Amino acid sequence: MQDLTIFAMAATSIVIEAAPFLLLGSIIGAVIEVLVSEETLLRFVPSSPVGQIAAGLFAGMLLPTCECGIVPVAKRLLLKNVPPRVAIPYMMSAPVVNPVVIGSTLFAFQGDVNIVVLRIVMVIVPAMVLGIVLGDASPRQVLKPQPIDLKRFGELEEKHGVHDHGHGCGCGCGASDENKFKAVLFHTGAEFMSMGRFLVFGAIVAAGFKTFLPPEILDIFSANGWLAVTGLMILAVLLSICSEADAFVAASFVSFPTAAKVAFMAIGPMVDLKLIPMFFAVFNKRVASALVVVPTVSVYLMGLIITLGGL
Repeated sequence: MQDLTIFAMAATSIVIEAAPFLLLGSIIGAVIEVLVSEETLLRFVPSSPVGQIAAGLFAGMLLPTCECGIVPVAKRLLLKNVPPRVAIPYMMSAPVVNPVVIGSTLFAFQGDVNIVVLRIVMVIVPAMVLGIVLGDASPRQVLKPQPIDLKRFGELEEKHGVHDHGHGCGCGCGASDENKFKAVLFHTGAEFMSMGRFLVFGAIVAAGFKTFLPPEILDIFSANGWLAVTGLMILAVLLSICSEADAFVAASFVSFPTAAKVAFMAIGPMVDLKLIPMFFAVFNKRVASALVVVPTVSVYLMGLIITLGGL
């Protein structure tokens, strides 16, 4: 009975912790959809492939977003015809390459700049690889065709008169401030509800592992370098901690090597039980699979290299 209580509290705390960031991401995505035209966005996109990838990698410095809300933002960027070379690297790197997370990581590890640099590199490399691999595809090719939620949402907009399809703003929103405000609310609500169900599912699974995983298993993994990297990477995926807080959890694993701690902080914001179902709900299967496999393999290999280096 006590375990069930702990499980319920853990699941609830994950949802409560992540929901505000998911809501923020939904709001940002809605604002982009309604108020920012496609022409305005594309004006800031570099023309060269290298410039596009670089812009995506470091856009999180200007538009910091937690991984809990990054998928709705990336989807809206793609729907606005922002190239995957920009949107995908942004989605993967922004939860780590932003001032808030950099500051929290420095604080958790008592100002150790090397830890911060290693974490950023471990995230930038797979994000860059994904940008290169998926860059030649059009935005619509990486997304699922006509998601049912968007179709139902469009019908809801028609019912309430939110959209005036004669208007040329990119998304078709009416020109009046009242209609634009309504459109932002509708887009926010639809996105939040669509992604929220996957957040709840991920929270339940993560809480189950957090509650019922025997502590002795961690002790077995910490004694071996490559097992330590493997164990903490798996744990990061299962625990699904937001990137603003995961550094403090990683720092608490004092018996684990540095490489394992950094791998924990790198893989979690890119692949966890909240993100995986969102990837498969928003992107086509091949792209969603790549969003899981490429970061996992990249972080694991880099973790092993760092381990061989004696960290």
